[in-house]
Amino acid sequence: MYNIPNPTQVRSQQALERFMNIAAELLANNRFEETGISQIAQLAESSVGTFYRLLGDKDVLLYAVHERFVARSHASIDALIDELKRTDQPLDVQIESFIHGVVRLFASSEGLLRALIRRSSADLQFRERFHQLNAYIGQAFGRIVLSRLTELGHPHPEQAADLSAHLLLASMNYFTLVGTLGATPREVIPGELSRLICNYLEVPKS
Repeated sequence: MYNIPNPTQVRSQQALERFMNIAAELLANNRFEETGISQIAQLAESSVGTFYRLLGDKDVLLYAVHERFVARSHASIDALIDELKRTDQPLDVQIESFIHGVVRLFASSEGLLRALIRRSSADLQFRERFHQLNAYIGQAFGRIVLSRLTELGHPHPEQAADLSAHLLLASMNYFTLVGTLGATPREVIPGELSRLICNYLEVPKS
């Protein structure tokens, strides 16, 4: 079990933030494993003593970066849902807007997310947190779709909404790891995923 520090002093909070920023950069560039604690401390303009006092080891730092990404992802999804609630768009437009938002979220931290996904394959605690994040995004998608239940032509809309969310997340995780979705150009992926999901849900075209 990783215990994430929660320092009360401003200087310690700032040092922790710098450690996490450096770790995120190293992860995105596939250099985290090879970089020692002394070098991380130097890059963060801090000291080895401060690193050990706040974090103890690199695994705790890695998990702290992961937790920060999860928290920011929750906030991004919440903001996206609030924005969609304020609009009176047709359901197919809302679905495409949601998918664009998820794609932006993954793309904005692609290198970091790739490293964290790989780590989750070997670390149960990381894997559980990723499952929780995926579930959070999937539930948000379900709230959008099932709030317009009468507009879905699929004979089993709840089941279809759940499967659609899993298809979206599986596609995004694969895209993050591999960098492509087959021959589909990167710039059209949100629209094509939206078309696929809307057709499956049998959402009327606006």
